[in-house]
Amino acid sequence: MTTSPTSLQMMLNQGFEQLQAGLFESAVDAFTACLRVYSDDAKAHLGRAIARFQIKEWKTAEQDFRRAAELAPQDPESFVGLGMCLAMQNHIYPALEILEKLPVDFPDFIRGYIQLGMIQIKIGAISKGREYLKQALQHRPTLGERKFIESTLKEQEHLDEKRYYRPDFEALRKANNKGKQ
Repeated sequence: MTTSPTSLQMMLNQGFEQLQAGLFESAVDAFTACLRVYSDDAKAHLGRAIARFQIKEWKTAEQDFRRAAELAPQDPESFVGLGMCLAMQNHIYPALEILEKLPVDFPDFIRGYIQLGMIQIKIGAISKGREYLKQALQHRPTLGERKFIESTLKEQEHLDEKRYYRPDFEALRKANNKGKQ
């Protein structure tokens, strides 16, 4: 059976249409069918990873994000997805390690700053998370991204008013490292 780039694109389009329609299980099936024919297609791995992420299949999504990142290391979407999969499996430090490389390797990738800021906030490193979100604002986010960032920053300001104790994650980590020496 001979296949062409046109048939690959058609298969990918079908998978991404299902993904956009919220038919995540069908999207997984479509991307899997595509990968049976084109096993090394980064977009098919990425699409299937996104669909699997949506149905909370963190481990298999992680595998697809890793493969997509290997095949297309210039695409930051694979790395942000990989970081988020690790975070969802409570592998926070490996997730942070991947996400912290995004602003270095892809300085204009706004979603990298946003996801990194959000994970920092979730682990209690509020000031660090706030800094990443502010950096995202400096890189021309879309209107939707801007609204999300501004509402998150405003929410944190509101929460700050009610916080009696806000540990600084980095200061605690440094203090713990000094105590071990």
